[in-house]
Amino acid sequence: SQGRGDKGKLVWERAEEVVTALDEAFYLSFSLVEPTGQRIVVGLDVSGSMCALVPGLNLSCREAACAMTMLALRTEPNTHILSFQETVKPLAINSAMTLKQAADFTNGLPFGATDCAGPMLWASRNNVLADCFIVYTDCETNYGSVAPSAALRAYRDQTGIAAKLIVVGMSSSMFSIADPADGGMLDVVGFDAAAPLLMSEFMLGRI
Repeated sequence: SQGRGDKGKLVWERAEEVVTALDEAFYLSFSLVEPTGQRIVVGLDVSGSMCALVPGLNLSCREAACAMTMLALRTEPNTHILSFQETVKPLAINSAMTLKQAADFTNGLPFGATDCAGPMLWASRNNVLADCFIVYTDCETNYGSVAPSAALRAYRDQTGIAAKLIVVGMSSSMFSIADPADGGMLDVVGFDAAAPLLMSEFMLGRI
């Protein structure tokens, strides 16, 4: 569908009917996903490094993150989508968009440094109730003056909700943000087809 191969110099004209069929198949697969019914805040890293490829997949980190975001929008009705770098803002993508439209939209946003605590701090400031925070980034899992684990604990104290945190470093080989002593935090290092089910099971308390 991209009009070129992963290797070599071959290029060809995209068949739009094939691209449309692939998009439709992608969204039809969402019917197989078990909704958690939880209140979710998704934080999408929009820094420039998100153009890096996910190891082992023909997808950029931005495309993979947008795919997971579209999954949340279409299966979880109580979902807030945020973009984050040094600052955090609501992200104006919606379930009617195609994956390409969502990825192109995030690609057009201004870039900056990465602060993975941003989504929790935003929810605290705006009194947004959430059962789980999901942060999608590439290999940059930095934070500012507040660590993500500390931001989550402060949010729990403020709201009385035993909120969980999932940080997905899609092109990382090693990082640690979650407090290993806290069963409500999960680091996902790398990304493959098994990750969505793993994350869902964690949110539902099955693992």
